[in-house]
Amino acid sequence: MAYPGYLCFILLLCTLVARGLSGRVLPPSGAIVVRSCEPIRITMCRGLGYNVTGMPNLVGHETQQDAELQLTTFTPLVQYGCSDRLRFFLCAVYVPMCTVKVRQPIGPCRPMCERVRDDCRPVLHEFGFPWPAALDCSQFPASNDLDHMCMDGPSPGSDTSGQRVDYTLPLPRAPPSLPPSPPPSAACRHLRHPGAYVYVNRTERCAVRCGADALFTSGEKRLTETWMSVCAALCFLSTLFAVLTFLVDPRRFRYPERPVIALAMCQCACAVAYGVRLAAGSRRVACDRLTGALIGDGLGNTDCTIVFLLLYYFGTAASLWWVILTVTWFLSAGLRWSHDAIERYSSHFHLVAWAAPAVQTIVVLVSRAVDADELTGMCYVGHARARSLVAFALAPLATHLAVGVGFTVAAYAALFRYRSRVRSGVEKTAKLEQFMVRVGVFCLLCALPVTCIVACLAYEYVNSATWRLPGSSAKPGVEIFMLKIVMSLIVGMTTGPWTWSRQTIDSWRKFARRMRARCCCDDRARAARRKRAVPQYHYHGSAHVTTPAIYYRTYSAVDSSSKHKTSGSVTVV
Repeated sequence: MAYPGYLCFILLLCTLVARGLSGRVLPPSGAIVVRSCEPIRITMCRGLGYNVTGMPNLVGHETQQDAELQLTTFTPLVQYGCSDRLRFFLCAVYVPMCTVKVRQPIGPCRPMCERVRDDCRPVLHEFGFPWPAALDCSQFPASNDLDHMCMDGPSPGSDTSGQRVDYTLPLPRAPPSLPPSPPPSAACRHLRHPGAYVYVNRTERCAVRCGADALFTSGEKRLTETWMSVCAALCFLSTLFAVLTFLVDPRRFRYPERPVIALAMCQCACAVAYGVRLAAGSRRVACDRLTGALIGDGLGNTDCTIVFLLLYYFGTAASLWWVILTVTWFLSAGLRWSHDAIERYSSHFHLVAWAAPAVQTIVVLVSRAVDADELTGMCYVGHARARSLVAFALAPLATHLAVGVGFTVAAYAALFRYRSRVRSGVEKTAKLEQFMVRVGVFCLLCALPVTCIVACLAYEYVNSATWRLPGSSAKPGVEIFMLKIVMSLIVGMTTGPWTWSRQTIDSWRKFARRMRARCCCDDRARAARRKRAVPQYHYHGSAHVTTPAIYYRTYSAVDSSSKHKTSGSVTVV
């Protein structure tokens, strides 16, 4: 029954609506409402002359929690006291004033932004930081009027209520889970190239600055991008051919071979992920525009989200489909199951292959473990944190490798035992040996890349901390990472040649004949419709027919005295 599913959907919808309504400020009855507001819950932005705000804010944050995380990165600058209006300005941007009668959020005016920028930009330049692009003053209104409402801010040292307030000291305390951050100048001195890193307060770690060469040179990045584009193109073309061959003749691919097609589809999606990255560019995918550093604590933009979902979800699904392929080979070769017997469990195979990666992907997103790679600019998991690399990449892939190799060895053992018993028929033995070769080649082509990927991930996990030490001369080998890229796509490259055979040629010929016959049938149908479009009038039996003045075909009738009367037709033009 589908009722439990509907009930779960209704409960989920009610929960989302309840969470959306919680904390909203209700307008008085009779008021014209154009947007909803909520109380300010950020400690840093309380007591500034207004107490309600609305999301999304001026930089696109959907919740106050996200805005608060971003505001904490400015705590060292506020503590420095470069401007007495900095606190009000930041709160006006990240927690703008809201009223139910105005659709747009009310942020700061441009003159206040320019004063704060002129006061604090020299301090940022002293520490090697530019003025944030999200705080560009040109985006704010020049003055407060009816068309563009904004806040001029309080006069220096006072708030809107006229009471004397010191906007520099005392400062609001940071949330309990976020201790005060070290000054930007000393935060990343423990790394090899401190100038190539940016300290991000909300993650309490140093992230690589966008465009900086912390571990790899610009030449290595260009070489890797070229290598990545070639591998992705070959994988996409090969997997696309395999999937199209399956669509042309689905009955040809039966179990235990059917998982190869699903594996090809997953590898095609991974190639698309690389294509999105190459089309969008490294900076657009991997950089956080608010911090100016590589994304390291979640999904910074839409391109990063697309790349991560395609690469991680379908990469994990491809690994599971290889495991399912070894299981079906074992059931067919070892336990002598028929095609129909294996196909009865196809729904279970699909459930495991598609649901398990979905659960892993959700866990990664909830854990905010998505980060960007300096070398490739791809959004994945484990580039910045070793624990995430082990938990979400290395451990699952090693588990899949162990299970797949186990079923492959078991299938080989069963095949050799069966071969020793088949001695009477030469033809049967030859077919069995051909079957064993086909199984062994493809399983080797799948197991070897997975083994190489596991070894590359282990290499990265063991040496990642050493590469960043200031006194160490160790440097990551770019060839290892290039090997990981090609090994992650080589299985897809082999699916096209694996499906190529005489049956493939016959399938495409039959498909071409069907398409040609359908086109010819369409042409004959169009010709028949054009012929039927001309009206025809039939006259039978009588010789006394008045011929129209204008006619297309001459009608001749027999004499009335004739014994046999004939009939003709006249087509009126």
